[in-house]
Amino acid sequence: MQGCTFELIVNLLTYAIKNKEDSFSKKDFKNVVYTEEFNNFDINEKISDACDYLLKRGLLQLENSKVTYYEKYRLPETIKINTNDDIKVYKDLSKRIILMHEGKDIVNNTDEVKDDFADVIESVDFSNSDTLSIIDKEELKTTLSKILISLNKDSYYSLLTILQLLKLKSSIRIKIKNNNSEFFATNVKFDHIKFNDTTAILFFDKCSFEIDSLSAIVELESIDTLSLSIHLENSLNLLEKYDSTMVHKLKSFLKKIEG
Repeated sequence: MQGCTFELIVNLLTYAIKNKEDSFSKKDFKNVVYTEEFNNFDINEKISDACDYLLKRGLLQLENSKVTYYEKYRLPETIKINTNDDIKVYKDLSKRIILMHEGKDIVNNTDEVKDDFADVIESVDFSNSDTLSIIDKEELKTTLSKILISLNKDSYYSLLTILQLLKLKSSIRIKIKNNNSEFFATNVKFDHIKFNDTTAILFFDKCSFEIDSLSAIVELESIDTLSLSIHLENSLNLLEKYDSTMVHKLKSFLKKIEG
């Protein structure tokens, strides 16, 4: 993963935003952005690393995985774009979105991806699969929501947390404080996030709030009053009735959080 530069990641996300209505393969991206005249060394491997980077952060979703280099990717359904149709605007927005994750000016490689983040994303995806019963899904989604929120207690809420909560659609309480306004909502579910040129709008099932930055989210809580430890115990117990090979990774993740 050493060759995946910040510039390449930005270019890939920019391409996804520009083609937000369509899916694309690594080859599609390469043919448009990196032609032979650039003489890019190991570009195929670098593009694969960039795709993995954006997938792990929830900024791309996999459309299908039939063949390795022809896998189709697209912008997640939970991300909407409302900007001028201009490549520079798209590129500036891509940089801003990635920095919401990283909190730094330049990302040199993808080695900084934390395993916990990958585990969280895989667990959220599993909770939306058809493997679990509807009742078990709801219990697991509440547990995962509490885990996601707990990971950000000592700092601002990350874009990764917001994107995963969007996929879970669990009921939450949220308090937002912009420079000139303050909002509070309870028992709402995330629907999608829309990025404008300089702001973002958080859409819920009952309302929407515009924010200048993620730091405007000052409080985020699950409306469920049971503790995370109780939900972890309940989730681990309900997984016992499923095939161990299917739920092994999820159980390992929950046990790691349980400590």
